[in-house]
This record gives sequence, structure tokens and C-alpha cells, in this order.
Amino acid sequence: MFDVAGLYNGLFVMSDRLTGSVWTHYDGTILTGPLAGTGTALTIQPMLQQRWRDWVADHPDTSVLAWEDRYSDRYWSVEPGRPGLGREFLDTIVSLDTRLPENDLVLGVDTGTGSRAYRLADAAGFTVMDDEVGGVPVVVVMDAGSVFGIAFEATVDGEVRSFSALDGRVVDDTGVVWGLDGTTGGAQLRFVISFVSEWYGWAAYHPDTEIWSG
Repeated sequence: MFDVAGLYNGLFVMSDRLTGSVWTHYDGTILTGPLAGTGTALTIQPMLQQRWRDWVADHPDTSVLAWEDRYSDRYWSVEPGRPGLGREFLDTIVSLDTRLPENDLVLGVDTGTGSRAYRLADAAGFTVMDDEVGGVPVVVVMDAGSVFGIAFEATVDGEVRSFSALDGRVVDDTGVVWGLDGTTGGAQLRFVISFVSEWYGWAAYHPDTEIWSG
């Protein structure tokens, strides 16, 4: 069980109720407290971020969180990538990376041996590309319109595949169609840590990250 504990590097951190340790939600590691230095970390899971119409077409039985009038003062509109970062956030950033505008939306990819940021603005609609990050062949999937991005290892049964976009789908060089979750039939591409973030957050937690330049 967690509670909001404050801000660090411009992003909220949380404390667990059992030990009082302070965790970052961004990479699941522990900043301070009794569990710091133990190697304990949360596991990052793949997340599909889609337009409602696309999601419900594949998951028609989805439940939707109901509006609660008693919490109405806590609801507000969010515009990912909107320029501007409040002083309360800026003051907590250890080192602000100015290679990109602070609020640029990027797909951050971390293979464990290297990391790279892909600007969503560089994606021409639904985009699928092959790349190599830290020596690991990956397939990168982005959709700027849905503010969506994810990456997987591009290896199937020990063989590196090439991937491309076809009619809004992910297709490999053998003609096999893969879902946005990296599955097809009983096969599953291996997820690599990847998610959409504003640049300042990704760079703060990945100071050595490369920036994809095409």
C-alpha cells in the first residue's frame, strides 16, 4: 500500500505504509528508507495506451471507472506534452537535460544495456520501426495521435525479425501480424522497458539516454 510522498526529479514519489520507504513510481526503485540499497524494486509492466474506440473494439466487456461527485474537486483536464513546467517541479530536478524541450513527448526505451528516446512528433501517424538499443535488436511502435508507444525485442525463436506497419497493424518480414501487446497466436515478443513520458522525466532518470535521430 502506497501514499503520495512528494516530488523528486519533477515526478511524484510514494511511500509504502509497511516500512515508510520512499519509492519512485517512474522506475520502481527505492530512494530512501529501510529498504534502500536492498535491490528491491517494482516490476514495470507493459501498458497499452489507446483511443477509447480502439480499446473497446478489442475489449468490449471493459469496465469504466465511474465519476464520483465527492471527488469532483480532484478531477482536472490533462494535456500530455503541454509546454511549461511549474517551479514546484523544476526545483526538484537534479539536472535538467536541455537537449529537447522539457515537455516534449518521447517514447523512452531501456533495454538494460542502453536507453534511447524517440520523439512522438517524429512519428508519421502509426509508426513501426526496427532499431538496436544497447546492442539489443528492438521493434519500436508509436502512434502520436494516441500518445502511445511501446517496444519489444525483435527476436523470435532465436532469429531477429524485421517489422513494419501495414494498415495500422504490426507485421513482420514473414507476414505474421502481431498485436500491440507483442502477441500472435501463442507467441510473445519480449517486452523491454518502454513507455511514453515527457522528456524531462525520462532524461532525469536516464541521464545517459540517446535521442533517436532517424
